[in-house]
Amino acid sequence: MENKIVLITGANGGLGTAFIKKILELNPSKVYCSARDIKSLENIKSISAKIEAIELDIASKESIKKVLSKIDKLDILINNAGVNSNSRLFDDSFLDIEVNLKGTINLTQALFEKLKASKGTVVNVTSIIALVNLPILANYSISKSALHSFSQALRAEFGLFDGEVYEVLPGPIETKMTEGSPMQKAQPENIVNVVLTSMKNKEFEIYPDEFALMVKQRLKDGPEKLIEEFSMSIQG
Repeated sequence: MENKIVLITGANGGLGTAFIKKILELNPSKVYCSARDIKSLENIKSISAKIEAIELDIASKESIKKVLSKIDKLDILINNAGVNSNSRLFDDSFLDIEVNLKGTINLTQALFEKLKASKGTVVNVTSIIALVNLPILANYSISKSALHSFSQALRAEFGLFDGEVYEVLPGPIETKMTEGSPMQKAQPENIVNVVLTSMKNKEFEIYPDEFALMVKQRLKDGPEKLIEEFSMSIQG
């Protein structure tokens, strides 16, 4: 991260804020912090003179176009912005797809040439339920699963010019998105610590917490039982 120019989307959330604070410790040149509501970044701007807050709705191509005019160079893109509509399969909600998948793709595509010029890096925050659908959050799972596949394709494209693409597949994190959930949650700061260490070690698929590692192992040892357990989320 030293002397690098970084863009973090969803910077007003718990994980986004943790990324900002940890990356600043590594002496970047500049950190662009984005959110749909720029007023939500007021406290973040005061952290460091290296931070520039920008308004960005990744689901809007017009918003993305405006941001492009503000960024001349970019070394690292952290695709952290996302939503969870808490919707089941046929709840007639495509918000997760529009934001988590299409929004991330559109932003990455718009910044592709800038990242290519710097032999840059992309970090996509997906979810461990990208690998096994949790039906109570079916549409969120679907969007993250598609983003997992996108990350693999993007890694191949970046490999053509020695760029790097990392994917973070966390379990539940202690953020606003999981408020009220009784599940055990990882702390955002711990997630970011693992991500930065994994990037340093060139580990391109990152399972940053105990829950994610458990799911990964169970998918290897006996996926049928895990899928059955996850399917029970909509029973009763």
